[in-house]
Amino acid sequence: MRLVYLGLTVLLATFLQTSIGFGFAVFAMAIFPLLYPYGTAIALMQAIGLANTFFLTVRFHRSIRWRTMLPLLIPTLAFGLLFTFVSFSMDTRLLRIALGCVLALLSLYFFRFAATVSIQPTLSNGVAMGVVSGISNGLFGIGGPPAALYLLPAIGEKTAYLATIQAYFTLCNITNLGLRIAKGALMEGYTVDILIGWIAVLIGTLCGLWAFKRVNQNALKRLVYAFIGLNGLWVVMQELFLA
Repeated sequence: MRLVYLGLTVLLATFLQTSIGFGFAVFAMAIFPLLYPYGTAIALMQAIGLANTFFLTVRFHRSIRWRTMLPLLIPTLAFGLLFTFVSFSMDTRLLRIALGCVLALLSLYFFRFAATVSIQPTLSNGVAMGVVSGISNGLFGIGGPPAALYLLPAIGEKTAYLATIQAYFTLCNITNLGLRIAKGALMEGYTVDILIGWIAVLIGTLCGLWAFKRVNQNALKRLVYAFIGLNGLWVVMQELFLA
């Protein structure tokens, strides 16, 4: 039964990630800790999700906007590693509530002005959002929403956005997964789980690409901003009512 839940979770999470550019970790980590120890859940999520982001990176590699992505990526990796270690000695409950509120408010703002908001892909904007994404990823394991808030309006064109954000996630996942494997978070005995996950990734990716090709640019923006808002509200609810 565990493998059935795993497969369904990964399929839906992959569909989400492929169709709007992010969301695999947010969706998967709502279920995985119920099936595995928390550290193992994160490592499995990254090992399985890497198949999806790597495939999309290779598939759309010609559309990657490296100049837009690199100023975001470098501080994300640096601050992500730093705050991963900091998180071990911090009470992050209030910080998670604050993060959830900020994400919800930002999504409302961007959703309301989706047609007019334009974030320029400047070095300073990329670094600023990279710092936010790295801190968020290190403390809470939620780095996708800040990255999407920067990359979607900064890039504009939906295929280039999908290619760039998947390349970003691939490089982040390789770094984080390598650290967790070195720390022993992914022990032997989960080969079947990973294989089942990869099969679900294949199905979810194909379905997600079908949906992505059919959604127009404005609808994609609204879906992304709406999901970020729901993500923020879910974080707050987890801390206030489910903790």
